[in-house]
Amino acid sequence: MSDNTSTIPCPVCKTKIPFDAMGLINGKVFQCPDPNCDASISLSNNSKPSIKSTMDKLDELKKLK
Repeated sequence: MSDNTSTIPCPVCKTKIPFDAMGLINGKVFQCPDPNCDASISLSNNSKPSIKSTMDKLDELKKLK
C-alpha cells in the first residue's frame, strides 16, 4: 500500500489538517495545526478494515496503469 498524503478541513476551524491514509489505518491521530484549535481526526476501529480494503484496491488499479 502506498503512502497517500492529503488534507482534510478541520471539523472545528476549517484549517487544512495534513494526514496520510496509512497513518489513519494504523490508528494515528492527526491534530489540527492551528494552535488555537484542539480538534483532531482519526478513524474508528469499525472503519479501518473498509478503508484498508479500499486503499488496497486503489493501489491495485494504479499498478494496472
